[in-house]
Amino acid sequence: MSISSVLNWCFGAQPHQVGPDHGHSNGDGGKDDGEHRAPQDERRALLGELHRQAYMHELLRLTCADVMRKPPVTVSVDETIGGALKTLDAHHIKLLPVVDAQGRLQGVVTHVDLQPLDEVLPFLRLASDTTAPESERREWPVTTVMSGHVKYVDVLTPLTDVIPLFTKNGHHHLPVVEEGGRVVGMLTQADIVKIMCGRPGGM
Repeated sequence: MSISSVLNWCFGAQPHQVGPDHGHSNGDGGKDDGEHRAPQDERRALLGELHRQAYMHELLRLTCADVMRKPPVTVSVDETIGGALKTLDAHHIKLLPVVDAQGRLQGVVTHVDLQPLDEVLPFLRLASDTTAPESERREWPVTTVMSGHVKYVDVLTPLTDVIPLFTKNGHHHLPVVEEGGRVVGMLTQADIVKIMCGRPGGM
């Protein structure tokens, strides 16, 4: 049976009984409410299964380009630590790609990277003479604290290839780049969970 014929069977005109008959025959040899409901419930179940299968089929076709957040929030390699902190706070994000003048990915920074060391490692307060004043440190280039070893994904990567990076490798944020390394979007664990838990027809 084709999908179109199944959908026609599901949505086709069905006898409709007005008013309750308390489970008794309608007098014309028709079926009672229970007998009418049984095939309707089966049709609803079948229709729900068709929707689920169609949604899973769509998931298999998705790429990072379909799900990523864009435009991405980035900072330049010329930005200061203080400027990067302001960007993170303004956009309420946890990971910030650092890019060159052409928008190519050079590294990433997080709140932990940008915070003063004596806040991340309190014991350093005992050796405050070895740490720079915060006002001075915030003027340092963001490149002095960024991580240059960055995991990223290509914009055309199938979503099914990306999911294991979140579920098995512990990543929470991934920059999305196009050919040449230019950052064009961001993927987060929340984005993946949302799309995987989405309802059929809600894409």
